[in-house]
Amino acid sequence: MKQPDLAQLIDDAPLTVCLGPGGVGKTTLAAVLALRQAAAGQRALVLTIDPARRLADALGVAGLTNDPAPVTSLAKMHPDGTLSALMLDPTATFDHLIGMLVVDPERRATLLGNRFYQHLSRSLAGTLEYMAVERLHALVKGAQFDRIVLDTPPTTNALDFLETPDRVALFFSDRVVRWFMPASARGDGRWTSRLFNRAGSTALLLVGRVAGEEFAQETAAFFGAFADLLSSFRLRGVEIGKLLRDRQTVFLVVCAPDHNRLAEAMAIDQRLREAGCRAAGFIVNRVDQAFVPEPGELEHAVERATALLGGAGERARARAFVERLESVRRAHESAAAQHALVVDELRAYAKPRPVFTAPLVPAGQSARAALLALYLGLFADAADGAAPIEAIEPVPATEWFARPGRRVTDAQ
Repeated sequence: MKQPDLAQLIDDAPLTVCLGPGGVGKTTLAAVLALRQAAAGQRALVLTIDPARRLADALGVAGLTNDPAPVTSLAKMHPDGTLSALMLDPTATFDHLIGMLVVDPERRATLLGNRFYQHLSRSLAGTLEYMAVERLHALVKGAQFDRIVLDTPPTTNALDFLETPDRVALFFSDRVVRWFMPASARGDGRWTSRLFNRAGSTALLLVGRVAGEEFAQETAAFFGAFADLLSSFRLRGVEIGKLLRDRQTVFLVVCAPDHNRLAEAMAIDQRLREAGCRAAGFIVNRVDQAFVPEPGELEHAVERATALLGGAGERARARAFVERLESVRRAHESAAAQHALVVDELRAYAKPRPVFTAPLVPAGQSARAALLALYLGLFADAADGAAPIEAIEPVPATEWFARPGRRVTDAQ
């Protein structure tokens, strides 16, 4: 059975999720995947959680916010589709969520100004991951886009975002919340004395000792005001979990061509399986390819350089220079061979799932040039439906990247 190419794998996926450890180029690759979907005529969005803000540079936009921004700098590549980008602002997302769920302006202002809420929305572990999937949930429900590519949070646990909905549902479960909820919210008078008598309320006593009595009372006030929103949060957590585990959702694990990153990619794949999901494929980013000269090219280069330098008297200097170049080529060939071994090992592990390779990009290139080089490397042979490669705008000679197998840039 023939394996699908990358375009076939993502073109019909409403949601594509890029997973992988930090520093392997997930952000730019996510943008490349969304660009491909736009080139295939879809309304595509890339949603990034990368705080480094490299995506805006790669897409040629001044900056990204928590709202989708249209990308027009690459319009020639997607004449029949649209491309938009969004960078998650977790605090703004949480505030917006409260604004949707709390209709009364006075109550909404009280909640947003509550110190416990501000701590929850800005500092609590897991808030970034939960707001990522919450924002994703809102975008899917809004049906503004046909295709969404999610660049997952750069955390030590690449699957935190997948597990966060369940953790949030547990956090807002009755077993936790009842220790803080006032009697008026619970409709249970027996809790009045336990809540406001610090000697009888273990949770608030602890909060009071750590953060002060005033903060403890604000904590109680938050849960009182939040009481009727708990079911909404739990329900949204369940819906987000279902969305991420939907059979149409495509997970792609991204890694770099070294054995440490390969082990991380395999560990992520196993965690996906444990979470009830499955990686549809793998992308090895920054893969170098060896340049093998034709027979006699070295001597021909020496002769040509000698002639350019002024004749036979310059032969020794020309040979020394060309031999230094050959030494660099051999070192490059050795690195490329190591990359090939890693890719082969991953293919053996992943079989029958496909493994795709994205090329190294020359050092010093702009983020935009790197993005276009990756597009060419991944989709140059894509099936019908995408914009022709000729639609890519010319790149100055100083930003040449023409083919795979060159040096890496930080823009990746």
